[in-house]
Amino acid sequence: MKQFSPRRFLRRAQPLAAPFLHCVLPFFLSAAHLRGLYAPFALAAVASAGTGLPGLLSLLGAAGGAWAFLDFQSGLRQVAAAVLLYAANLFFSGTRLYERAAFRPVLAVSATLLVQSVYLLERSAWQWTLCFASLAVLALCLWHWRTLWTKPTPRAVWLLIAGAAVALTDLLPSMELSPGRMAATALVVYLAWSLPTGDSVVWSAGVGLLLDLSRSGGEPILCAVYGCAAAAFAACRRLPWTVRAGVFCLSAGVVSVLFRADLPAAILCETAVCAMLCSFFLRRRRQDERDGAPRRGKVDAPQPADALRSLYDSFFRGTVPPPPENPAVLFDRTAEQICRDCVLCRECWHKNYNSTYTAFNDACPKLLQRGQAAAADFPSYFSCRCVRFAEFLNTLNGELRAFLTRKQYHNRLTEMRRQAQEQYRQLGEALSGTAVHAVANVSSSLGYQVGTAIRPKSGESLCGDHLEVFEVGDVLYLLLSDGMGSGAAAHHESAMTARLLRQFLASGIEPEPALKTLNSAMQLRGEQSDSYTTLDLLALHRHNGSAEVYKYGAAPSYVKRTGTVSRINSASLPAGLQDQPPEQSRLQLLPESYFVMISDGVADADSDEWLRTLLSNWHGNSAQELAQLVLRQAQERTGGQDDCAVMILQVGDKKGARQV
Repeated sequence: MKQFSPRRFLRRAQPLAAPFLHCVLPFFLSAAHLRGLYAPFALAAVASAGTGLPGLLSLLGAAGGAWAFLDFQSGLRQVAAAVLLYAANLFFSGTRLYERAAFRPVLAVSATLLVQSVYLLERSAWQWTLCFASLAVLALCLWHWRTLWTKPTPRAVWLLIAGAAVALTDLLPSMELSPGRMAATALVVYLAWSLPTGDSVVWSAGVGLLLDLSRSGGEPILCAVYGCAAAAFAACRRLPWTVRAGVFCLSAGVVSVLFRADLPAAILCETAVCAMLCSFFLRRRRQDERDGAPRRGKVDAPQPADALRSLYDSFFRGTVPPPPENPAVLFDRTAEQICRDCVLCRECWHKNYNSTYTAFNDACPKLLQRGQAAAADFPSYFSCRCVRFAEFLNTLNGELRAFLTRKQYHNRLTEMRRQAQEQYRQLGEALSGTAVHAVANVSSSLGYQVGTAIRPKSGESLCGDHLEVFEVGDVLYLLLSDGMGSGAAAHHESAMTARLLRQFLASGIEPEPALKTLNSAMQLRGEQSDSYTTLDLLALHRHNGSAEVYKYGAAPSYVKRTGTVSRINSASLPAGLQDQPPEQSRLQLLPESYFVMISDGVADADSDEWLRTLLSNWHGNSAQELAQLVLRQAQERTGGQDDCAVMILQVGDKKGARQV
């Protein structure tokens, strides 16, 4: 019997976690309502879940929450708005308009207002104000929850905590020390600690206003308490943490007394406990980060096992091999060759269509089991009626042999792919017990500047090109990846490939074996996704200026020394399309020289005369200005027909100073 392993249990339970959260989160957030009329957080969860099973589970969760936490009329309107949002997601998903950042918030606000406006026609101005406040919360949540289920941002988490605080306040209203208010207070302390003063006051006052709107009274007590306390806390940033916590509590207590809050003692106790605990833990966290933080411009050195495991998780985990070929293709291809010009074609395929396909279905298991078709496999009403039956059998046997060969090849290919994926996984687990490969932190001599400029294809909001600049020891890496196509898919592909390669290099693996490993993995993945990426990598050794350039299908690069410009070409294919190692070039980058890296949307080897002339005539001293100039000239020439990215390295003198 296998020993219980928490890691194995979590890995097996991971596929069930997402559906569970998609259903439970809207249900719980339905308790975060405003005066029992509107639940904007639950609607935002439904709209952000999108289509398919996640959207359907979110819709069911929101419907259950509306039935549990709202009255009949309010719950009915909530369910109607959620259904309308899910239907709108289904209708617009896959369109270019749907990918725009502002589309889903505008769509959600419009759909919700359409449902609620009928009820509000003869209501007071306060009811309209409350409705518009809920619409503002809905739009704000959707704007920050666009990537809630893939890569949540800090502001998305803040809004989620705020919604949870409102829900807990409603679920446990009789407690003097409210868990909801304590969660909101902890969030306010964190915001005042981490944000600038103006932003922290606005966010803190907004959290308090949400709690005020969820209560039966109309006074903005908690809005004033949290806003003033956050302002006082932020104003004392330079003082010891105990003083800041005391100022926070004192401000909250004074404001609650001035506004004649119902429970000033409870509010004071809540703010005191949360302020002291949060300030203490935030102080310890910042001290730990300060003690163990790497120098600016450096990256951590993870184990090679982490890089391999990340590659396996990104490329292979959750992937499903392509389904085998349907045996019905045998009869389709045979009928295409034999029945098309037969005199009985209309008789068999129009009048007696059902009986013809029934004959094929009855014969299919027998001929697949035997590996050859025989006349006895077909019923007599078909074999006697077919005037070209002998020719039909010969053609069918030829298609059957080809089908069985393809099936055998598919099974072998699937098994080989499975074995390769398993090797990546096992190798990552085997290396997980080894010691961390320390990357030497050698003080460098050559200074540098890096200028970057990037712009997506005209009409797209995301760029398919991705740029990375980082150091590992004394080696400076410049990386440009270009995903196939443009838009969100190319952006995701290039960013993921660049992240994996950076993780390999940061773990101490040399560039060439790292690129070979990534190329092999992309070959396996490309058979399922048909997505490939070009890679352009520069490794500069700062102690002596020697450099290597590695290319997988990348655009040319250029080296400028005084008035001379040389080009580094590439004839290789993108990563994942070949078995060869990357093309490698060695060069020496001296002080005051430039290295220019571009994507194919800027120029290629057949149309780069203008770029070489521009670089040759450049006499400035800012890599950023040169990168922006190159991008602007490329946009004027191509009209924005492709993604464009430019990265320029200017090597400085031996002072060690650098600017990225």
